[in-house]
Amino acid sequence: MGTLAEPRGHAVRRSAPLRPLRLPRRALLGLAGVLAFVALWKLSHDYAWTGAGTMPDPFKLPRALWDEWTSGRLLPAIGSSLIHYVWGLGIGAVLGMAVGFAAAANDTFEAAHAYIARLLRPIPPLAWVVFAIAWFQVSHAGAAFVIAIGVFWVNYFATHAAVRGVDPRYYELARVFGQGGAVRRSVTVTLPAAAPGMLSGFRTGVGQAWMALIAAELLGVPGMGQEMNSAAGVGAYEAVVIYMFAISAVYAICDFAFVRLENWILQWRP
Repeated sequence: MGTLAEPRGHAVRRSAPLRPLRLPRRALLGLAGVLAFVALWKLSHDYAWTGAGTMPDPFKLPRALWDEWTSGRLLPAIGSSLIHYVWGLGIGAVLGMAVGFAAAANDTFEAAHAYIARLLRPIPPLAWVVFAIAWFQVSHAGAAFVIAIGVFWVNYFATHAAVRGVDPRYYELARVFGQGGAVRRSVTVTLPAAAPGMLSGFRTGVGQAWMALIAAELLGVPGMGQEMNSAAGVGAYEAVVIYMFAISAVYAICDFAFVRLENWILQWRP
């Protein structure tokens, strides 16, 4: 069957493929967006759209940054946050990957803990703050405990889905080449095939950990969250924004470092 010819004189105008923006233009558009955001922010401050004294002045942020830096509060707060961040992220990720891997690879283990997982999963990490304080007091360990719970479930489900999604033909090839043992198959087939999905879950956990961290610190654990709470208590909202930007900067560094590590681990990937 032939294709329908276009009516004479009614040629359809086909749109040209979109061209990616050149780097200078992208940079200019990004800068214009930032300027528009700051202008809107400044207007909301000057005209008190959110109530008098509740919107920080963006033009006072450099001075607030200098004050936090010279007062000796900024860097110790970042360092303190990183202590329980690293511990919580590491423990939660390792346990989440291990349990998720075991549940996906072993039906008996999955069935044994399925009801427990369904019972505990909907509980948000912040609900555990009460027990974190009771068991670990207001300390790095308590904050790491809350962070680890949030990170655990992210890595658990990402690893479970990644392992269950491994192509069964890989296992058939493994048996043909004498790699049929459970341990050897897990190391040589399942783990490499599931690695992209597992690392994707870990990257999500890197951001999830910051959300739980700040919430835990608002209860008194030393760190950027505690400094934000203290500054807000005296109406120093410019200082609050400084710590918010500090969180964003530290997260960006962590994410950049992880992406480099992920690319190095998955360099075999086409």
